[in-house]
Amino acid sequence: MKLFSSSAALSACLLSLTFSVSHAAELPEGKATDFTRKANQNYVKMLDFNNKEDFEFAQRGFIATLDNPVIKTAEGKTVYDLNAFDFLKDEPAPDTANPSLWRQSQLTRMHGLFKVTDKIYQIRGFDISNMTLIEGKTGWIIIDPLISNEVAAAGLKLANEKLGKRPVKAVIYTHSHVDHFGGVGGVTNEAEVKAKKVQIIAPEGFMEEAISENLFAGNAMGRRAVYMYGRGLKNSPTENLGTGLGSATSNGTTGIIAPTKTITKTGEKMTVDGIEIVFQMAPGTEAPSEMLFYFPQMKALCLSEDATSTMHNLYTLRGAKVRSANVWSTALNTTLDMFGSKADVSFASHHWPRWGNGKVVEHLTKQRDMYKFINDQTLRLANQGYDAEEIAEKIKLPESLAKEFYNRGYYGSLNHNVKATYQLYLGFYNANPATLHKHPRTEAAKRYVTAMGGASKVLKNGREAFDKGDYRWTAEIVNHLVYAEPNNKEARRLQAAALEQLGFQAESGPWRDVYISGATELRGAPIFPTPPFIDTRTLPLAMLMEYTGLRLNPEKANGKSMKIGLTFNGSKEKHTLELNNSVVHVRKSMPNEEMDASYTMDYKDFASIMGGMQTFDQRNEKFKSEGKTRALGDLAAMLDSFDPGFNLITPVEEKSKSDERMASAE
Repeated sequence: MKLFSSSAALSACLLSLTFSVSHAAELPEGKATDFTRKANQNYVKMLDFNNKEDFEFAQRGFIATLDNPVIKTAEGKTVYDLNAFDFLKDEPAPDTANPSLWRQSQLTRMHGLFKVTDKIYQIRGFDISNMTLIEGKTGWIIIDPLISNEVAAAGLKLANEKLGKRPVKAVIYTHSHVDHFGGVGGVTNEAEVKAKKVQIIAPEGFMEEAISENLFAGNAMGRRAVYMYGRGLKNSPTENLGTGLGSATSNGTTGIIAPTKTITKTGEKMTVDGIEIVFQMAPGTEAPSEMLFYFPQMKALCLSEDATSTMHNLYTLRGAKVRSANVWSTALNTTLDMFGSKADVSFASHHWPRWGNGKVVEHLTKQRDMYKFINDQTLRLANQGYDAEEIAEKIKLPESLAKEFYNRGYYGSLNHNVKATYQLYLGFYNANPATLHKHPRTEAAKRYVTAMGGASKVLKNGREAFDKGDYRWTAEIVNHLVYAEPNNKEARRLQAAALEQLGFQAESGPWRDVYISGATELRGAPIFPTPPFIDTRTLPLAMLMEYTGLRLNPEKANGKSMKIGLTFNGSKEKHTLELNNSVVHVRKSMPNEEMDASYTMDYKDFASIMGGMQTFDQRNEKFKSEGKTRALGDLAAMLDSFDPGFNLITPVEEKSKSDERMASAE
């Protein structure tokens, strides 16, 4: 009997393994399943695809576009291809795309120079964002010069060719995200700004927020943004369709020029090159530093990024501080109070304008109410004891809001915005003690796989869920096996298939891109790293030292202390850099303070060393030193360098081993 039982158990095990392996070969790749087709067809029934108003608005006022659709750097590198999304012209949407997202992507792919109203024009489709040009008395006022110099310059050149050449007189940054200031070097330069030929206007807190967001968690955000924006994907019906906010991000030369004029209060007024502007402050809405403004002469309202043609992010998948839906809604209420009865046209830093006071007010009202609904209903259910995941499954927008295409989750999503709102008020902990101190991902995964009966059982259960169309459950349980056994090919294939189907069903561009990015990497696609955005030589000393502190490896710094005196060429001020308790601080030096070492050097050399751009030995001949002359080099040796291509879909600590295994398998 014992021998028979053992043989039966062995046979069952072999059958289970045969089941998973034989079926894994039949997993779809690049094709929608019947479940996905049905899920996508539900959107056709739910939404009014006969409503073509957005298409009329998106094409209205078209003047021209570039003859050569490929924008390149001076060295010939492609920065942006205007025709990269031409495949979206096809109708109807393919089975591999959510038809609602397909529709949105058809709209965002439109590109060129457009007239908004008298004296106001937009460059759309040259980047993820819009660049707006206001015709002043003697020149252009430019709002949000895109991400890269090359696309901004191409847009300005097109406007000058079609509308008459004018000098740039001012640049307005609506807020502190890179797609609204990074291309400023394409429309003006530091010399023109210093000579007071060009004003740079921005909301209060702009510089600090613009730099810090891209610095302190910049490497992590950059890697996550590869997934969110589909930067490692092909633009195609089976991979990237666009972000929902715009087609794609440009990939050129990025920089920043500091503001010469800071707006600090709602109701503040300026006249710039003969154009009157009334400002509304909106900090803590879509960005920590943000403002909207109104042009009385043209009865035109610039909505920045606070009211667009999508539900926006209260939490962005690339990672950022959570935004308050209540603050956002309140800001739009103020916009309605200040300008709602006046504006004949509204335009934003993304998407297309809306014409007619009725359309402007309706759009603002329903976007305001959408964010307020998310805030209020999340808190209503949280106060009944539900956690973030449960609330996200329960909340549905009222039909009066949900039916509007501009309230659909093309960039943000109702699901993750609800979770963000819960986190804002209550944090990560759901109050169940069992969730307070869980095992880390890899350790938990190993235990889950063991508890489920081993790898073959996980694969069997995962495949059964897949065959029932429950791709979320497949992804959840097979993820444990991928983390427990990163080189398990069957687990990777099944997980990739589940993620791909979830991507095909997603209405949100970023959701689609993160799912399909994960699937492609599991199938062996190379990791797409991103270079750092910030040049540490441009940072103020306090911010540079904050960045240095977060790179300090405590194992290397353990038990060590040092005090370094710093004097920078061209400045009489002396600073003290201290290392103690595995943290670094910088402060003004006290008179006759004793130092372990002192240096006199150019600030850029110091910042280059602390930022990891160059080594101590590469720069030490450039400065004078006293005392322990290698002290600064010793400190620099304690700093970590961040891997811009760290793993997201498999364990971080397995990256080097996994890379070796994948290489040997090939």
